[in-house]
Formats: sequence, C-alpha cells, structure tokens
Amino acid sequence: MTHPADDERAALARRLEDAQRRLAELLLAQRLEPLLRTTLTVPQLRALAVLQLDGETSSHRLAEVLGISPATLSGIVDRLEAAGMAARRPDPQDGRVRLVAATPRGAAAVRRIAAQEDEPLTDLLDRLDVADLRALTVGIEALTQVAETSVTDVPADTPTAPED
Repeated sequence: MTHPADDERAALARRLEDAQRRLAELLLAQRLEPLLRTTLTVPQLRALAVLQLDGETSSHRLAEVLGISPATLSGIVDRLEAAGMAARRPDPQDGRVRLVAATPRGAAAVRRIAAQEDEPLTDLLDRLDVADLRALTVGIEALTQVAETSVTDVPADTPTAPED
C-alpha cells in the first residue's frame, strides 16, 4: 500500500514535468517567431552569421566557409547588398580581392533571429507577483541543490572515462 504523501509527491512531480514541458514549448515558439518572420533565405542567413562571427572577410574565404562556389556566393551577396544587409569593397592590399562585411542592418537581422534581444523568461518573471516569484525561486533553488548533491554523490563503482 502506498502512503498518501508518496501519491501526492508523484502527482506533483507529474504536474511539474507537464508544466516544464509546456513552458519549454512556449519559450521555443517565442524564439522561433523571428525566424518565421524573416524574408532571408537560409543561405543568406548563414552568410550573415559567418560575417557576424568572423567580421569582414574575402568573398573566396566566405564561399569556402559556407561550402559553396564563389559564383553561388556572388548571387547571395548581391541580394544581401540590395537589401542593405551586406557591403562589398576592394581589398586595399590586393585590388583583385573583394571583401564582404555585414552592415549594421545585416548584423541587427542576425541578432533578432539568433540572439533574440528580448529575453522571454525575464519578461514572464516580471509579470509574476512577488509571492509566486518567491515560491518559484525557493522551488528552483531546492531542485538545483538536489541536482548538485546528485552530481557529487556518484557511487564508487560507477565506471569513469579512461585517462589519456
């Protein structure tokens, strides 16, 4: 026979898992919204992402990083330039080489899609009343503490990775 406290514990754990799953789906939907609204193609977004990470680079190098031909890259950069999201200029050391860079507008597009400047969780926490926020904080801190204890309580007979 199970104890009533065990039944309640199991029911609460199921509710918590369901709520966590629903919250994760809602936060994912919020993060995906900018991607669904963009008119950028995947190759254009990839090119802007590389330019955002690496900064100005040669067309040849950008094509190489993206794994596409220079001719294909040329069309992608043409469209990004027309949209004001990328700019080309001659390399001052070698006039035959064209350098490509994201413009502020292109960099902002990448941030909107990838980094999402508005943090949805912070917005949600700001909407909770203090009592709910306090209860949530206590609960998450308790869960974190149990997780930390679980990590340090690894049984001695647990196999470990071989040393190099």
